[in-house]
Amino acid sequence: MKTPVTKSVAKDCRKGKENSAFTLIELLVVVAIVALLAALLLPAVAKSKTKAHGIYCLSNTRQLTLGWLLYADDHDGKLCPNRTNSYESWVAGILDFENLRTDNTNIQYLIDSRYAKLAPYVNIAASFKCPSDKSEVSYGGHRLARVRSFSMNHAVGAIEPQGQLPFGSGSRVYKKSDDITSPSPSQLWVFVDEHPDSIDDGRFVVDCERLGAAAQLISFPANFHGGASSISFADGHSEFRKWRDERTTYHNRYCGCLASYAHQGFYTAAPNSPDIAWLQQRTSSKIR
Repeated sequence: MKTPVTKSVAKDCRKGKENSAFTLIELLVVVAIVALLAALLLPAVAKSKTKAHGIYCLSNTRQLTLGWLLYADDHDGKLCPNRTNSYESWVAGILDFENLRTDNTNIQYLIDSRYAKLAPYVNIAASFKCPSDKSEVSYGGHRLARVRSFSMNHAVGAIEPQGQLPFGSGSRVYKKSDDITSPSPSQLWVFVDEHPDSIDDGRFVVDCERLGAAAQLISFPANFHGGASSISFADGHSEFRKWRDERTTYHNRYCGCLASYAHQGFYTAAPNSPDIAWLQQRTSSKIR
């Protein structure tokens, strides 16, 4: 037999149901707690994301350098060509913020061996881009991401005769692996992530002529990773370089206008910059 439900029991059940709902104050307390937790956790999440991007960027410079080393192994020690706007270079194309230039978005200039000499060794487009580089170009009514963040040391794989390096009269040009003696392979840098407003062709230019008080910046490194760039070396290792001079950490990021570096050049005097001195020592050396 079913036990009959008395009126008092039914009333108590209805009362329990009525009391189970959140009051407005309780709901506001829950919202406040969620907001507090979000405020505490979001910086940590953002920091983790930034760190992950940095590791990914560092991995990309290693991958590019590994491909660069394999190219030399397969070509009797000859280094991968590094030229300006040529299909006889490690990459092809010129990056800028022009609406009509397809170089900005054309991955074939990175991974197709008809255009890029390094393509047979590095054929994944993502390897050429730092995930923290959010620069875009307007094309066909759409905002599209540009395809490359990295550039190569202009003294490495250059076509210029020895001693005739642009912005480095009397400096070494490295055309073969055996040329890399001064600085040593562990000290000669090869790839670096370049600032979006600075990057154009595949060469990163360091002025090795003007020293000390006459020093100037020509190409600007990126500073996505806490004011640092990922940079690789001829022995195959990569590291983060924390820039010390505020003149190096250029902050007018990818303005996308005709005044940007990629259109008109952006030579900046930086007397006695420790960052320029560091790069000069690792870009080339004087022929004695």
